[in-house]
Amino acid sequence: MSYSREIYDEAERVLRSRRLAAERKAQNLRLRFRQNPRVCELEAIMAGSVAKLSDLIRGGGRDYAAAFESIRSENLAAQEELASILAAAGETVRDFEPQYTCPHCSDTGYHDGKRCSCFQKLLRDTAAARLCALTGMTLHSFDELDLTFYSDEFDEVLGCSPREHMREIIAYCRHYGEHFSTDCPNLLLRGATGTGKTLVSLCIAAAACSREMNVIYGPVQVLLRQLEKEHFGREDGEAEETLTSCDLLILDDLGTEFSSPFYTSSLYAIINERLLGGRPTIISTNLDADAIYTHYGEQIASRLIGAYEPLLFVGQDVRQQKQQRRFQ
Repeated sequence: MSYSREIYDEAERVLRSRRLAAERKAQNLRLRFRQNPRVCELEAIMAGSVAKLSDLIRGGGRDYAAAFESIRSENLAAQEELASILAAAGETVRDFEPQYTCPHCSDTGYHDGKRCSCFQKLLRDTAAARLCALTGMTLHSFDELDLTFYSDEFDEVLGCSPREHMREIIAYCRHYGEHFSTDCPNLLLRGATGTGKTLVSLCIAAAACSREMNVIYGPVQVLLRQLEKEHFGREDGEAEETLTSCDLLILDDLGTEFSSPFYTSSLYAIINERLLGGRPTIISTNLDADAIYTHYGEQIASRLIGAYEPLLFVGQDVRQQKQQRRFQ
């Protein structure tokens, strides 16, 4: 996956900040404890042990084993005493050396001559954050959901009350988000305006993000518009690759975007690429199955109907009910 210079610069800035912070912390700790003469003596003993061992190895001799054990014992005793001094101050010997975020590349971004996985993740996360910023995504918690906005009267079509039906839907979505992995199924959230599809989507996004998953959420119109700007050279970016490669893509309000051949072909490419790559996608829409076929044609409709698990959101417009409660 290729990234713009801005994405690289931001990821490298984060790595540099991590590296300097780790080195500064270790340096400050060493300077603070070197004011203790005994700490300096112990460090000198440990450093001297290395030189003694080198001389011993070069010289050999009949008493090699005894001399080696003596040097080793002296070094271990110094380490133990230093550890005791540090422990009394709430520190450890380990903290005398920089504790980098990534132990493989020491926060340089490269390991064994290749780009480290931590750098790859930073690039993905940075690109995703830039794209999410366009959508104004605000994450929510499942604890915010209020089932009292759904009727508890029995519905013959549902076979239960809307409240009970939505309780099951929300419980399923909560489990989905809290246990999210790239093996999760695709979801198609269908239902009338205001029945909670967007809010539940944002709750899933928050739960998946808490599992350190790379999540992109956005209204279809906003994301497709960004693709259009980049495709026709009006802006630089990596929207298409970011949308197809993220761990979880959430497309909100499918069917509200402008209808155009470019939008339809872009939508098909994203959906198909993610299906082929086995990457979960969640799509919310007000359209029923017939309207999806009419609006998007067989290529997209067959994938949404055949490869997505449908979840029906029911009830009255929650946003309107909340507004009414404010004025009561």
